[in-house]
Amino acid sequence: NVGKSTFFNRLIGKRQSIESEIPGTTRDRIYVNTSWCGKGFSLIDTAGMFNDSDDNSFALLTQESVEVAISQSDIIIFIIDVQEIIAADRQIAKHLRQSKNKVFLVANKADNQDREIADREIFSLGFGQPHFISAISGRGVADFLDDLTALFPKKASSIITDSDTIDVALIGRPNVGKSTLLNSLVDEKKSIVSSRPGTTRDTTDAEIKYKNRTIKFIDTAGIRRRGKIDFGIEKFAIIRAKKAIEQSEVVIILIDATEGITNQDAHIIGFAKELGKSIIIAVNKFDLLAEESDENIEDKMAAILGKMQNDLAFLPYSPVIFISAKEKENLNVLFRKIVKVHKERFINIESDLIKKIIFKATEKNPQIPKIVDFYQERANPIVFKLVCRNKKDFHFSHLRYLENTIRDTFPFVGTPIFIDLIDKKMPK
Repeated sequence: NVGKSTFFNRLIGKRQSIESEIPGTTRDRIYVNTSWCGKGFSLIDTAGMFNDSDDNSFALLTQESVEVAISQSDIIIFIIDVQEIIAADRQIAKHLRQSKNKVFLVANKADNQDREIADREIFSLGFGQPHFISAISGRGVADFLDDLTALFPKKASSIITDSDTIDVALIGRPNVGKSTLLNSLVDEKKSIVSSRPGTTRDTTDAEIKYKNRTIKFIDTAGIRRRGKIDFGIEKFAIIRAKKAIEQSEVVIILIDATEGITNQDAHIIGFAKELGKSIIIAVNKFDLLAEESDENIEDKMAAILGKMQNDLAFLPYSPVIFISAKEKENLNVLFRKIVKVHKERFINIESDLIKKIIFKATEKNPQIPKIVDFYQERANPIVFKLVCRNKKDFHFSHLRYLENTIRDTFPFVGTPIFIDLIDKKMPK
């Protein structure tokens, strides 16, 4: 609680990490690419080290996550509260002195010059003169960044663009295995995995190379019903999770195979669909199905699929994959589907061809009102424009019929289709 997340947000220029006066708010590592004066670098926000916790196992997981961040870094920024040096600071300093990495000592909450006093206690940490800053006001931050980037190679490149990156959000109810799946995908403990629902509060990114493509996974907090969301930190985490969905192109909805589809799952999927995201449904923990009874696992999977067809009738175009995040089963299938659905959302249909498809469909179904024109306006997401004489003549069933007709030729696997109605004023 020395202001790491506030300082992190100050350096990247946006509110990415959750800020709170409650110690231990940050749990996962958060990776963000940023730059200063043309020099690009990756910044990692971590949980507090050696934080007192009633849950020793959880504190151990948090500490392990911090250690991974240290091993991945070239430079370490050690932040202290200029107003008070405590035992945990000395313990961290002792730990960091064993590292081969360069350590910058940053004394936060130096809101004025009177607080810029490097006393014996600060020097005893073993990192020399600290950089005095105020993360809230930004005081001293520019000078610190100048000193930090001065250590970078002269040929340091600018920030890497994500133009060829597939952005994928992992979403679902709390404790369905999102963090376990992320860890299995990257083959390291990037998110904190715990059996306690609500462990993930931040959004955590991981980039993976797959067949010459970069896939960026975002592990989000579990989305609960509004009535079950506590005010404060968790509520902000849910807002962040929904923002991650907005920023993604592909969304993987994780379903617990032992529980099946719930109303909350349908709510989450509906939210992603409304935003035009390509959707893959991953049924996790299917390996546990065989342990529950002697019933054939294929029969159980068929039962789950049958229930999905009823509960998710509005999503017949999305692929369903049975996986085990813990046992790493069917993850290659998941990778292939991600690339597939992402490719589908960038399809553009030639104007003459889409008109031919639509007008042929209207000939077969005389109940469809008169269509003046029909064309694809854009991809990513897929949007069509239907020009008609009166929008009120079109019922939802008419649009669904037209969508199904389009999908007969262009399936748009996993990708929603939007058909916008436009009134064409006819001359009197």
